[in-house]
Amino acid sequence: MLSIAGRSIGLLAGIATALLWIAIIWFPVGGLMLEGIGVVVGGFMALFGLVAAIASFHGHAPVVFVCFVASFFGVGAFALNVDNHWFQVFGVLDLLLLIASILIWFSAKQGDAEQ
Repeated sequence: MLSIAGRSIGLLAGIATALLWIAIIWFPVGGLMLEGIGVVVGGFMALFGLVAAIASFHGHAPVVFVCFVASFFGVGAFALNVDNHWFQVFGVLDLLLLIASILIWFSAKQGDAEQ
């Protein structure tokens, strides 16, 4: 049950992260216009979200955790500190990736202990 919950949370958070970053790159909204290196960083954040979604689907907790670290310490920690702005969504989605990796990892360890 934990594995399914972790995989679902990771899959949805990864897809949402990737789609939001792609949307921001193509359609700047809310005063956030990516230029120059910002487009590259946004592309990498979308890639991390996509990789996290695929890894969540396959149940690879370490890969989801690495994507969380790369995304959270790249942009997510800053995004959580922005007051009253939709940009906080990226920080929340990154934290959901952390929760997903913990649930997937815990369910895998629990399954190993039962065998």
